[in-house]
This record gives sequence, structure tokens and C-alpha cells, in this order.
Amino acid sequence: MSSKSLEIINVFITSDMKSISFLTLLLITKLVAAQSYSNLHKLEGVIQNVYFSENNKSRAITISTNVAGAEAYFKKEFNVDPRYTLLILSPSDWKTYAHPKAVYGIPHYLPDGRLVVAAENNDFWKRNVPPMDQLPPMLSKKLKDVYGDKNGEIDLTAFFDLLAIHELGHAFQNAAGMTTQRQWLNELVCNILLHTYVAEKNKKLLPALTVFPQVTVAGIPSSQLKYNKLEDFDTYYNEIAQNHPVNYGWYQCRFHTVAGQIYDSGGVNAMKNLWNALLAQKGKLDNQELSKILASAHPALAQAILNWDKYSSQ
Repeated sequence: MSSKSLEIINVFITSDMKSISFLTLLLITKLVAAQSYSNLHKLEGVIQNVYFSENNKSRAITISTNVAGAEAYFKKEFNVDPRYTLLILSPSDWKTYAHPKAVYGIPHYLPDGRLVVAAENNDFWKRNVPPMDQLPPMLSKKLKDVYGDKNGEIDLTAFFDLLAIHELGHAFQNAAGMTTQRQWLNELVCNILLHTYVAEKNKKLLPALTVFPQVTVAGIPSSQLKYNKLEDFDTYYNEIAQNHPVNYGWYQCRFHTVAGQIYDSGGVNAMKNLWNALLAQKGKLDNQELSKILASAHPALAQAILNWDKYSSQ
């Protein structure tokens, strides 16, 4: 979730609250940035700045290893060097170092370079598990096979841990000075980065990355959603984020599945061409211009958008 779109503010505030002003965000950011991480432990032996809460060193190693691998990969591909601090936090430390409106468990990236993830399984992750008794047996089995724990429960930790790489994508966008063309495209780019890295460099993690979004998209027909078109995500962004959390989650899961489709069709070149094409745009494009840019970057991108529209019209 990008710092520019400030998703973390809109998604997890109550429906009767308005978006926080940009000035207030800057004040909060400067205040927290000025704080030290004295309450946390620094992970030694790594190049990045990584801090973790008490008794969570093993979690910090797991998450930071994935992030470090992705960082090295993206640096090589894009020649960009972002500055960030990775925080792996318990619920109590979350209140101090995460965005004040962020529910515990939602990964997010903030303008001062904080990349914040949860150290523990939590209610937010558990609420995202689809009702098992309402899923077709095949989908239910998929979830159990990939995310089932020793107690027979569904634990989405492996999926949400990988979203730290999605947030790292926003740090790369920010460091590169990429113009945000559309909210949906901003998110899709980071999911393409995430999926491409996992598919190219850590293929064993693909099931953890892909099964939950696939099951969610398959389990919620677009006809049951108030909004399902790409342009709706931008036009009604605040309403979707604040008042329709299931609808918002559906969008994010579709971005994951579309990213997978783009990689399967275009491979690494789809990611690289899209990145370079968007980076070359210094102003905001209209719909026709943006469509041309996506089509010229890779046919798989244009096809993915067409498939979205076909799916959403069903």
C-alpha cells in the first residue's frame, strides 16, 4: 500500500471518520521518524535496517531474508536504491511505530521509509479466511493443503509475510520517482514485482502467495460486489476502502491473480517493460494514452486488463 495513495489511512479507519489531512500525516510521520527504536531489537548481520519486537528474532530473520532477496533482485533489474527501515512488530510495539490508524496485521509502507509488518498471527489475518463450509470442496482442500496448521486451522501467516515484498515495491516506486497513473495500477505494479520475484527466485513460495487470492476471487462472484471495474477502484476508492472491506479485499486479491497471469504470459520482460514504460511518464496520462503504454510494454498487460473487464461483466 503506497505512501502516495495513503491506503493505510482509508482502509482501516471507521466509516464515520474522514481521511486524515496530508499535513497531519506529515506531522505524524516526522514525529515517529524522530523517535529512536530503543524499545526494539536490531537485527545484526544484515545490510538493511531491521528492528523487531521482543522474542521475535526468528520471525525477523524469516521476513528480512525474503525482503533482502527481493531488494537485491529489484536493485539489479531497476538500478534503484531505496532507503527503508523494516519493522517486525508485536501488538504493543505496533501502537508506537506503525501508522496510528492501521489495524494490527496490515503491512504498510510510510513516507519516512518505515516498512511495517506484524510479528504474530492476528485477528485481522484470521478474518480474511473464507468460510470453509461455504467453499467448494476443491477450494477448501487447497486452503488446507497450503495454509493448514497442526491444529487443523487455516493460518495465513505465510501469505501476509510475503506482502512485505509488495510494500518494498512501493519503496522502489517512491525512490525511482514514478508518477502514480492510477491507484489500481500502482497496486498492480507492486504485485507484479512480488509475483515475478517469487516465481524467479523462490518458486517454493508460489503456493503461499497464490492460493489464498485465487480462492478468494473464485469464492466471491463479481455480481455480489457493489464495485468490480478497474475504474471503480479509483473513482470510489474512499468509499470502497472505508465502507466495503470485503469488496476492497476482493480487489486486492484480483490484483494478485492478475499479476500471476501477467507473469505467466510475459515473464520477467512484462515486469521490466512495464516499469520502464511507467517511469518514462512524467505526467498523468489519459485513458487512451495509458492503454497504449500498457499495450506497448507487453501484450500480456493489455490482455490482463481486457480479461478483468470480461470477468467483471459476468
